[in-house]
Amino acid sequence: MHSASRAALMAAFLAVVAAPLAQAADVTPAQAKALEAQVRVWIQDMLGPDVRVADRPVEAAAEGDHFRLSLPLRVTRGFKPDTIMLTGSATQISGGRWGVADLQIPSPSSFTLDVPATNKAPPKPGQNAPEPPIPVDYTVSAGSQESEGVYDPSFATASTLTTSLQNLRIVATSVLTEQLTTVRHLAGTNKIQPSGADRVDLMTDGTMEGYALSANMGSGQPVEVAAEKIRATGEVTALSRDRIATMIPALMRIIGSGTPGALKPGIKAPAASLSDGSDVARVLLQALQDLASELTLQETIDGLTVHYGPYGGTASQLRIGLGVKSADGLLQAHFDLGVDNLILPDQSLGDMAGLLPRNISLHPVLSGIPTQYFMELLAVQGKVKKAGPPLEYAFLFSRGGVSAGLDSFAFDIGGTRVAGTGTVMMVSPPLMTGQGQVTATNFDELVQRVNGIPKLAGALPGLLFAKGVGRTVDNRLVWDITCIDNRLLVNGTDLSAMMGGARR
Repeated sequence: MHSASRAALMAAFLAVVAAPLAQAADVTPAQAKALEAQVRVWIQDMLGPDVRVADRPVEAAAEGDHFRLSLPLRVTRGFKPDTIMLTGSATQISGGRWGVADLQIPSPSSFTLDVPATNKAPPKPGQNAPEPPIPVDYTVSAGSQESEGVYDPSFATASTLTTSLQNLRIVATSVLTEQLTTVRHLAGTNKIQPSGADRVDLMTDGTMEGYALSANMGSGQPVEVAAEKIRATGEVTALSRDRIATMIPALMRIIGSGTPGALKPGIKAPAASLSDGSDVARVLLQALQDLASELTLQETIDGLTVHYGPYGGTASQLRIGLGVKSADGLLQAHFDLGVDNLILPDQSLGDMAGLLPRNISLHPVLSGIPTQYFMELLAVQGKVKKAGPPLEYAFLFSRGGVSAGLDSFAFDIGGTRVAGTGTVMMVSPPLMTGQGQVTATNFDELVQRVNGIPKLAGALPGLLFAKGVGRTVDNRLVWDITCIDNRLLVNGTDLSAMMGGARR
């Protein structure tokens, strides 16, 4: 239960208030009831007609010059709902905006969730029924909770929300596990920035300090994870509010029907549906085509320690990142993975322990896929031809080809530093070209280490061959790699010919 996420949800509910209230005068009980009704109408419009909304999804009370809001968070287990009440205050300020403050989760809070059992597959004819879900009891407590924000329902100015929470503690108990999660300090900043007609930029920045998790799993092996600091940032650029309004009802209908197939009888298709207006999944795909122009996510974990039974490891830093962008109708994506000072002291590898990589950095990229054709291809169902790939795959190469590769990579192994870059261009499924470069520093040290380990004797000829075809630049070995006309060349040496490959 992330306090920043719950707070953002509370702030979003305030966007429905259209009628300005007297800024200086005290609010009245009648205005509180009107606010509740407006919130309910807004939620119902967002979720669609086939989802029942509570009579009072948000409860408002007049309290001086502001509203005291209560958001019941109903966690349902079977027919016995557990209700947690998130509270806060809202005050109208200049320009039709709202000031949001004092967002609080009751501490402690307790509730029960049913989680799926290990056996997720449906039973076959003649077999027993699948395992029932397992109830997990949660208790959440926290120290001081602070929040402050401004929300502009018109999206004409920026909306912001900052939250801070001390000493978060979550206890989860079931027949299979006992788990304790603690966070010394959790803080977050969320911002909605207008970026044109019907478009906004979403930015989030959250940190956790002093994170620790301990659990006793059903296998009997204790698990412990700790991190000095975790930071996660994200940004969505030019997000379409209109597209979101189309997607939410479609998603709710998929959840309600349990299948991404046709709409339920009597339910009107969303306005943005395709020509046949009968496939909710295709509605979602169409909405995704122009949902946003760019998405970036980045997470950094400092001082990571992981233990599972007798095994464990540490890293001074772990980095994970993702980026997706649509520019000029072409899809671009990248992924980042980095590990610094990885140590696995409990692995019984003997001499081979010195060959484990300590520092790893990867940056794979993908570009050149037409966004519209890609989304249409995902919408195609059951149209694969037996003779080969469906005709729709040709769309993926209609704008000059698809490029994939490693923008950069590097790792340390056995005292040797290996780094490089490479790109492959595919103009059709069987035709591709590519080029790249790989460098290695202190390569001889790696050869000596491998030569001293009898179990790796089979790898030594390959290392010696790689050294032979490499060219020396200062203290580095360099391999320039080219792939063209079904040939693989390394520093001008045709390896495909040496391995018996046929030339075109």
